[in-house]
Amino acid sequence: MAVTKEEKFPVAKRFDIADVQVSRDATAVKPKIVANVIKKAKRPLLITGGQLLKDEKLVEFAVKFAEKGIPIAATAGSSKPLIEKGVKPVSKTYTLHQITQFLQDEEFKGFDGSGNYDTVVFLGFLPYYLSRMLSSLKHFSKITTIAIDEFYQPHAKFSFTNLTKDRELYYSMLQEVLDNL
Repeated sequence: MAVTKEEKFPVAKRFDIADVQVSRDATAVKPKIVANVIKKAKRPLLITGGQLLKDEKLVEFAVKFAEKGIPIAATAGSSKPLIEKGVKPVSKTYTLHQITQFLQDEEFKGFDGSGNYDTVVFLGFLPYYLSRMLSSLKHFSKITTIAIDEFYQPHAKFSFTNLTKDRELYYSMLQEVLDNL
């Protein structure tokens, strides 16, 4: 019996090959929960992105995280406004992709040599850029990821919900996280 081309090479339907990898445990959380997760972490790390160059308020929030004892790894140009405010990032200026590669390495000793981080918080990233890195961390590390940007990130273990219509609400949520640390 001859095998047809269609039987030998079945045509995949679009939904069969779509990149839908949303974790069942991706949770939209309130600021107090974010603060509690950070407080329970043995080695938390805040990673800042390029949106800090466009939003002075995000810089102020990052500085407050540093004042609470959370080390900051600044990607690309986000280190400049932090340094101007007196915060020295723990890492050299790496891209988010490079930092993600470090975090996935089980032998990575952290930027200070004291061991890898167990909880990583992301602030100041474009959603489509951060999404791929969160997906990679979700699949290839044991790190708890928290996205505190204004867009829900389904690949993060914890994330704020979508808050694009009200910047003041977003800022108040960031402040509530800091108040509860």
